[in-house]
Amino acid sequence: MGSGPEFLLETAEFTKTLNEIGKVVSDDFSEDEVQMVFLNEGYFQQLGYEVGTTLRSECEVPSGYVDYITSGYGGTYRDTNTVVYEFKSPQRSLNRHISQLKKYMNDTGAKFGVLTNGLRYQLFEDKPSTPKKIRDFSLESATDTEASGIILFLGYWSIKEQNIRPVAEKAASEVVTLIPEEVHLKFSEEGIELFADHLARYLKQEFQNEKEIELE
Repeated sequence: MGSGPEFLLETAEFTKTLNEIGKVVSDDFSEDEVQMVFLNEGYFQQLGYEVGTTLRSECEVPSGYVDYITSGYGGTYRDTNTVVYEFKSPQRSLNRHISQLKKYMNDTGAKFGVLTNGLRYQLFEDKPSTPKKIRDFSLESATDTEASGIILFLGYWSIKEQNIRPVAEKAASEVVTLIPEEVHLKFSEEGIELFADHLARYLKQEFQNEKEIELE
């Protein structure tokens, strides 16, 4: 994601959402009520997910049922684009349920897993040996730094960008080899932007034709 005003605004808004979740949840909430707060405050929506498509609940895996899963590639959940969420009631200690989250991550091949009771938020990242905790903070006092980290790691478009970037870089390097060297010197900044614009239009047209063929 970029570092311009839109990204900063998005981060600030998401920080407020995290803070509001922490304020709304009280000690007597049930696990289901904590989940509803996340949904009602727009947590998943702000990250770019939609209920029933890229966000699904109560998904059965070998070791149990995952509370929420943000879908991976092609609507499946067993791939590294998946994020699993395990919710607990505020009265329960999160540390006692880390092993459960790690099993769910292993079952789904998820790169990230979230464990939360509505008051605290823990983020785990899959590592060669075992998932490692990379974030642990109070939701009510979450900062912009913590919010931007969640957006970067778990945001729908952030994940898509991470998948697209290496493909785009490889394609660009191949395109460069096709352009005569004498033309390189004539490429001003405006010329490069114009070339990129035409290339983008061509790609959109080709991909659209492929989709139309698939639908026939």
